[in-house]
Amino acid sequence: MLSGKFVRKAILTPLILSVFFGYVFSNNQIVKTPIAIIDEDNSLYSQQLINRVNASQYIDVKTILHQDVDPEVLLSNEKYIAVLYLPHGLEQNRYQGKQSNIGFLVDYSVPSATGNLRSAMTEIISIENSTAPTVGKLKALGLADDQISATISNLALQQRLLFNPTNDNLNFIGIGYITIISLGIIYGQTLTIVPRLRVEGRLADELKQPIGLLLRVVPYTIVYMIAMIFTLAALKQIGGMRFVASPLEYIVPLGLFCLVSAWLGMLIGWTAKHPLSAAGRAQILISPAFLLSGVLSPIILFPQPIQIMSNLIPATWYFKIFRGMGLRGGNMMYYWEELGVFLLMLAVIFVFLILLITRELKKRNQTKTEETSEEREPSENLSMREQVT
Repeated sequence: MLSGKFVRKAILTPLILSVFFGYVFSNNQIVKTPIAIIDEDNSLYSQQLINRVNASQYIDVKTILHQDVDPEVLLSNEKYIAVLYLPHGLEQNRYQGKQSNIGFLVDYSVPSATGNLRSAMTEIISIENSTAPTVGKLKALGLADDQISATISNLALQQRLLFNPTNDNLNFIGIGYITIISLGIIYGQTLTIVPRLRVEGRLADELKQPIGLLLRVVPYTIVYMIAMIFTLAALKQIGGMRFVASPLEYIVPLGLFCLVSAWLGMLIGWTAKHPLSAAGRAQILISPAFLLSGVLSPIILFPQPIQIMSNLIPATWYFKIFRGMGLRGGNMMYYWEELGVFLLMLAVIFVFLILLITRELKKRNQTKTEETSEEREPSENLSMREQVT
């Protein structure tokens, strides 16, 4: 025990993890949930109401629109968690004592991101109703505060929970867990491709055709993609998971995600000297994908640096597309940004793989040159001795 690394690992590992998790979950709750507001009234009172909404510690008004927009389009890319709809005639109805229906459409595909948001919105509407201009008129008539509260309801908040109204865990935690576990299988194979060829003495021949070497991940990619398609089908038919995307359209982002994952595995395992040591690196890829991709906790719960870091994880973008196309039923045209990120990741990983191939070739050429020079030195020394003799 003392001669190995057990003591050092046993002490340092929990300390490092405690610092990491302590920082990642330091916020404890989501304090600024981004929302969009459709303000069709565009009046002084609607502006005042928007300012009060934005003043809440749990709400961050990112966008204000003054024309009718489909709320599902605004919610498609997860830039906003909810959309608040202020109807035309809001100010007029308030001063005339008429009721106005305010729409509040909440993206419930990640339910844990909406708890404080809904409570804050309900509280704001309650305060607005208690300070309506008609309250003074009712008090002048001699009504008590409890009678006034029972009589007046100037603003009515109509909430709709979209995309996962029953809070079905299978739609986010279930599919996330299955995807990450399956991801570990493809990582376990692609991580060992280069180390296995190196141990078998076949890497030198494979380096002569770099494209062929890179295409070795394609069979694993195809098998993983087929497995994920069957998984989604089984979860939908047996588990009742919500999936409303077009299967043919969904194959495109799924295929890109599988290829990115396969190449990333090859890249991370490249420098390993043995397949077993390469397979041990799978945890480097699986743990961040499980913790920081939004499967366990909403990404907006994390500190800003961790949110930026999560964008470097392919699974983060895959789950965004799954929630967008699978749960929200969005068309693929809404997700060019996510598809572009996958293409950018493929390009970056491809460049790094080419650099590793080039370095490997240089090392082998240098080794051959040194071996050739070593072979020449004895022969030259022997010829010089013969000439002296």
